[in-house]
Amino acid sequence: MQIPSLHTWNLDYQSARLLQTGLSARLDLKPIRVEPSIIAGCDVSSEFRSRRFFAAVVLLSYPDFTILEETAAEYMVNFPYIPGLLSFREMPALLEAWRKVEYRPDLIFCDGSGTIHPRHFGLACHLGLWLNIPTIGCAKNLLCGEYDEPGIQKGAWKKVCLEGEPVGVALRTRTNTKPMFISPGNLISLEQAVNYTLKASPKYRIPQPIRAAHNSANNARRYSATE
Repeated sequence: MQIPSLHTWNLDYQSARLLQTGLSARLDLKPIRVEPSIIAGCDVSSEFRSRRFFAAVVLLSYPDFTILEETAAEYMVNFPYIPGLLSFREMPALLEAWRKVEYRPDLIFCDGSGTIHPRHFGLACHLGLWLNIPTIGCAKNLLCGEYDEPGIQKGAWKKVCLEGEPVGVALRTRTNTKPMFISPGNLISLEQAVNYTLKASPKYRIPQPIRAAHNSANNARRYSATE
């Protein structure tokens, strides 16, 4: 994929926060108008406290989840781990993997937050702006905000609110398991983000595209260790 540059990555902590605030105003959270036929998941893997990251992108047909394409990239990360600034740590590696992608997906599932974020600009929002593709943030843990526990059945959800404003939902993607924290990234509505996440989670808590990308990133890291 050809990916135009949105900004440089040589930023300090304060500059990164200010950039998030400015870019959040450019998000478009209107509904998708065309049903996706190709969806994607992306994820990053690394050893504990390692600066060497392995990013993977997996494209799947929708709704049957046949894998169409896999790419991976290795990247040395310089930005430190700071809660709320995950995208500045993982995005450079992810973009390297995305540049190798041949097909353009209609929808991307990200292992991270979208608008459930202190500045309403998590990794899924950041990636969505870079690629200009609809993105959904699917976080395993809550970054910020408050919510009431949803019912135990798959499909149950409760709003996640930050300072009284709804920013996403706690969604039960599998009966009697911990909820996922779902929020739109860019070019999709919250309602659609919830619906597509449920459809992309036929068996497990983690949506199928993210599971596939997680396995691909781990395989890339393990393969590199054996070289």
